[in-house]
Amino acid sequence: MNSVSVQQKRFIRLTPSNNSTAGFSPDASQPIVRFSVADTMASANMQDARLNFRLRVVRSGVQPVAVTDDFNIDRCLNGCSILDQVIISSRRYGNQIEAVHNLGRLNSSWYSSLYSPKQMMGNVNMNCRSIGKGRYNGRNANVGLGDTETDNYMQLQRKYLATSGTAIGGAVSSKQGWNQGIGGAGASGLVQGAGYLDFSIPLHVGFFQNQDVNLNQVGGLEITLYLAQSRSLFFGTGTGSPSTDATYQITDVNMTIPLLYYNAQQIQAQLSQPQSVVSFMTWTSIYSVLDSTFTSIAHRLALKGLLSSIHNTQPTQAINSLEHNNHALINSGIQQLTFLRDGVKNPYEKTMIPTENRVLLTSNLSCTNPEILNEYLSAYRNPRDILYSQVIPENINGRSNTIQGVYGLGANYDPSAGAGISISGTISYDIQTKLEDITTPNSAGTESYAFYSYYLSRQDYVVTAQGMSPV
Repeated sequence: MNSVSVQQKRFIRLTPSNNSTAGFSPDASQPIVRFSVADTMASANMQDARLNFRLRVVRSGVQPVAVTDDFNIDRCLNGCSILDQVIISSRRYGNQIEAVHNLGRLNSSWYSSLYSPKQMMGNVNMNCRSIGKGRYNGRNANVGLGDTETDNYMQLQRKYLATSGTAIGGAVSSKQGWNQGIGGAGASGLVQGAGYLDFSIPLHVGFFQNQDVNLNQVGGLEITLYLAQSRSLFFGTGTGSPSTDATYQITDVNMTIPLLYYNAQQIQAQLSQPQSVVSFMTWTSIYSVLDSTFTSIAHRLALKGLLSSIHNTQPTQAINSLEHNNHALINSGIQQLTFLRDGVKNPYEKTMIPTENRVLLTSNLSCTNPEILNEYLSAYRNPRDILYSQVIPENINGRSNTIQGVYGLGANYDPSAGAGISISGTISYDIQTKLEDITTPNSAGTESYAFYSYYLSRQDYVVTAQGMSPV
């Protein structure tokens, strides 16, 4: 066999181009992590790329987080919530390929839409150490719902945040304790710094949904990751709740990407072409506000292959607040919803109206807007593939305690072909909502809600010796 014609698959391990011996933190050190992927004759499978790091959380100064503290992190995201923005550019040409803002909110919708509670506890736990939002015992009101300080699920999630609270020095066995490096002196086995826990998380930006990115055609990659602020990561109001001194740090940061190198024939074929076309999936993120019980939100877009859109809401007073979960998907009390494209109802030729009594508070509804929820989940997958355990009331209600919630709005714009539609105009939403006040439940008060929007599209580029140009 001619070895020259055989392709080779390798996993590359990249360290940050701005690597710091002190690690990365949004408060005390470098809040930005950058990676450079070389321009090489290879295809990168970005779906299997992983950001690897070790996380250490400190409640205040050198004080550790205890399981009994009301010091919490979102149970669906955990490690995935440390990223706030991701910007991907071409290293050779300088073109910005994708920029996603408020990535934590996108991750919240991603996990709640694609994974059932037990999948969260199993599959996703191996990557980002999350335990999910499911309630396995419907007879036990203290599991999955209730006060954050004593809730069994919140305490289970806090075990991943427990740290030594001391300096990072000292070798202890990573096989001891729930959180690696907790308790006991050094023993046989792998050694690890005190209080650090390993993470290996995927990036759910559009570009990382591509399996065969030609690194030579795009001219290599520059990947910039902005860390989320500590006050948007942790929350709690009881004993030992996070203060302004609460922080986190990540060390030993690297990114692994599988590459499939081209053989001689493939390289020759690429070099003989004066131009080529590459296609990427990208997210477009937009922030809006619901400030009236009837609001019309319009987004002017110019996208060639719009596939779907998702939206989720959160009270504006909860943004960057240590008292609220910044990644909770809260229903503002939607009563009526219309999707429009250039002023015409599209993609649904109807107004979706809840089937429940509108007088009831959202926390008292047995099911929260089932029609709206099904359309939202269809933005991610075929409705027949939606698992029942994803839409049970315990998961979608989210009002008995405001840390809960699996709720959003969405639409699939090309469910049959899957190629996307061309849009150069306005997509708008007429929304009638109660704007329920989560600070004073059971009252007639209202409050404004942040409206996070994400549009998934397919973007084509023509690549020549002069650069990359969108088609």
